[in-house]
Amino acid sequence: MDVMQQAEEVLEAATNEEPRSSYSGPLPPDRIAWIVMLAAFALFCTVTLSTIFGVYHYLFRSTVAMSATLQVATGTIGIVPGADPTVVAVRENRELTNSITGISTDSLSQATILIRESPAEAEAATLLAAVTLQGDTQVTFNNANRPRFEWSQNPQHVLFSALKGELDVLVTGVGDRSFLMDIYSDDLNSDKGVNVQIRSNGRYRLSVTEDEVRVLNLSGEAYAYFRDDDSRRELVRGGQELVARIGARSISNRSTTDNFLKNGSFSLLEGSRATSALTDWQCSVVQRQAPPGNYSLVRFDGRIGLRLSRFNNAQSNGAVRCTQSFAGEGLSVSEYDSLRVLTTFRTNYQSLSVCGRAASECPLMLQISYFDENARDIRHWYRGFYYADDVSADARKRCDSCIQDHVDINQGVWYTFDSDNLFNLIADINKPERIKSVSFYASGHQFDTIVSEMILLLGESSAG
Repeated sequence: MDVMQQAEEVLEAATNEEPRSSYSGPLPPDRIAWIVMLAAFALFCTVTLSTIFGVYHYLFRSTVAMSATLQVATGTIGIVPGADPTVVAVRENRELTNSITGISTDSLSQATILIRESPAEAEAATLLAAVTLQGDTQVTFNNANRPRFEWSQNPQHVLFSALKGELDVLVTGVGDRSFLMDIYSDDLNSDKGVNVQIRSNGRYRLSVTEDEVRVLNLSGEAYAYFRDDDSRRELVRGGQELVARIGARSISNRSTTDNFLKNGSFSLLEGSRATSALTDWQCSVVQRQAPPGNYSLVRFDGRIGLRLSRFNNAQSNGAVRCTQSFAGEGLSVSEYDSLRVLTTFRTNYQSLSVCGRAASECPLMLQISYFDENARDIRHWYRGFYYADDVSADARKRCDSCIQDHVDINQGVWYTFDSDNLFNLIADINKPERIKSVSFYASGHQFDTIVSEMILLLGESSAG
């Protein structure tokens, strides 16, 4: 009985004892449950919104790189790829990637960056823009992007920064999709300097020093503004030049010189205007014996131009010449103090070395025929271009009537030539008073040259 009684007492004590919880944390279980539930809901919302915005960004905002090819026209180009400060010397063409790439030329070199929309089979893709670095120029290529999908409203975007020197810009492939090229005079992370924006097909020249930015708009439409004050946005129309002085915080915009040659910008011609180029330029073929040369309006490498060619194993001298003459007594230039010629061309082939023995048979020669102030005899200014080396070691690089050596360039690349102010190059007693005609021609045995641009600029020296 004692054992049974003790068992009953133990059971009764266990039954009457209050239950003890095994949880001893700082928060009650119900509050922890709410926290877990709210955190899960927040995580669900975050994942859902991230997915929505991610899909939206991918479909409507994401971009892919366009093709950017650096073509070396002459000399050696310095490249600083990415974050590596080491300068790489480049003499051949190369592809540029969407990383910060510093590019520089010296006084004897020139390079062109060709932008095409599609990186695949870039040579066959339509040329969107060509940006040429003249001598003694530095610029950073940041990126060239286009929207991933056709329905995106974002523009094709090309970005350059830290420009010092001179750029020639040709935009020729803008269609239905919007386009924007930003060119900053200072580093991308700076809020100083000037931003130049190009939004349409056209031909532009930019010249940047430490305190001044000049934008010469030969055709098209551009904008410029101080980077720390985009409310002062100035429109630069075709035939105008904008001058922004950084230290003085001033922007002036005035009319300047046009191209005095008709249909000289073959790259920008389309449709019926393109066919009229052959009527504005009087072209002819001259040769001592067969085979004859040929000229034709062609589209090549994304540009439109006049092609001057002669093949079929020709072994004698021949020439294909195109001339534009000014009626009456000629084009008077006495009221101007700046005269310069701009041309963009590509020499595909030449059979003679340099420009022949007399330095008169170049794959491209420029000629301006003019009267000086005495107006007695017609005079001529010449400048030639070639790529073939001197195999005889006795070829001349300056013709008898030339005042400068011919220009050595690379084969199969586009080259943009700027004569500088010819009034400063030609002796005072022979300075042009009236221009009779402007010609370009290919001469030699066999040759193949395409001229995509011929511009004659007259104006004040400060604008030149």
